[in-house]
Amino acid sequence: MRSWLNWSSIRGNNESLSIWNGSFAIVSQSIVGGYVAMYLLDALHATDSQMAQLNSLPNLVNLFAMAVAAATIGRARSKRVFCAVSTSISRSVYLLIGLVPWLPLPGAAAWVVWLVALIRVPQSFGDLSWQALISDLIPARRRSVFFSERNRVTTIVGLATTLLTGLVLQQFDKHARWPYQVAFLATMVFAALEVWFLLLHREPDRGPAEVPLLVKGLRRVRMDTFRSVLRQKPFLRVAGGLLFFNFAWQLCWPLFNIYQIGTAHATALWLGLFTVASQLTQILTFRWWGRMADRYGNGRMMAIAALGMALAPALTIGSTNMTYLLVVNFVTGIPNAGTTLLLFNYLLDVCPEQERTTYIAYYNVALSVVGFVAPEVGVWLLQHASMDVGMLASAGLRLVAGALFLWMSIRARRDPSWSTTSSLPMG
Repeated sequence: MRSWLNWSSIRGNNESLSIWNGSFAIVSQSIVGGYVAMYLLDALHATDSQMAQLNSLPNLVNLFAMAVAAATIGRARSKRVFCAVSTSISRSVYLLIGLVPWLPLPGAAAWVVWLVALIRVPQSFGDLSWQALISDLIPARRRSVFFSERNRVTTIVGLATTLLTGLVLQQFDKHARWPYQVAFLATMVFAALEVWFLLLHREPDRGPAEVPLLVKGLRRVRMDTFRSVLRQKPFLRVAGGLLFFNFAWQLCWPLFNIYQIGTAHATALWLGLFTVASQLTQILTFRWWGRMADRYGNGRMMAIAALGMALAPALTIGSTNMTYLLVVNFVTGIPNAGTTLLLFNYLLDVCPEQERTTYIAYYNVALSVVGFVAPEVGVWLLQHASMDVGMLASAGLRLVAGALFLWMSIRARRDPSWSTTSSLPMG
């Protein structure tokens, strides 16, 4: 780490530049992502429907973004410049989110919700072009070590940013708009540094960079490949189970924000502490989940993670006490870590290796649809029944998903036609 503290070595080291780039990126993302829900609910008085749209609309926009990205990524002469332009556009939307209440526009909350959704378009371009760029800049033999170090640094920076922002916002009336606006406008400084460090990367002139896997798959989405996917029963079973779990998982995402901010009246500092508690637990338990998956298989461990995830909505509605909610977030971070690690790995188990990118693309399209529908259903349950019904419905469906994963794992051990690598112990 000493090398990236020396400026002369930073400029000649793409790995160091990327760590600085990622650190400034996570600062902006932590400020906006961590507190935009509180900004909407407390300062702009958003409705429950708008809070559902905060979670659902980005997935709808993502469908469009993925399609356009598939047609454009790889054609740019400089992946570094393309990524910098895409990132600049996406970060400039943060500026608009802060400025909206000062503009002569009706319904500031609705505008903010749509702006959060529209970020997905340039952000998708930026993320995919960054993947293409990094494949050129970092040798394959170095990527594991590099990403491990980069993720460690950016995680620490993200946690510190979340806590510091919450501590600062805590000093002001939580119904005042301007503290949130100033915080969002301040992200422009970090965004400028993020883009600057990105542009400092030395891009080799090797011709076209490797096209991101998701883009490769999207370019093959057509009727003949769709028929091929439908013939792969193991894939359909696992992908269907994962989509069902994602529906159960995302159903209560807007309800968590509404409960913690609107019902429990969490302050900015407490909201930051909830995020940090969950992330800390995930960091501490990622390796354990990985070891257990190697030993017992992704399918069986995904079942345990899904069953554990059912605790989150059920326990959350148990009390509005801040200390209690902090403990809940800390405890439920354990199965959350397993879910984050295992969801994609379990899917990879049942994707034919030569057509893996195509299968992943179809899954991502379906996942975007689920991500749009689930939060809307959650808020519909809130409006037509109650918060408890919505949360318990999510918990119940997560239990069903966990039982489904367990059944598929057991069935795969007994029936070779159901077999996947996840169903077999590896040690």
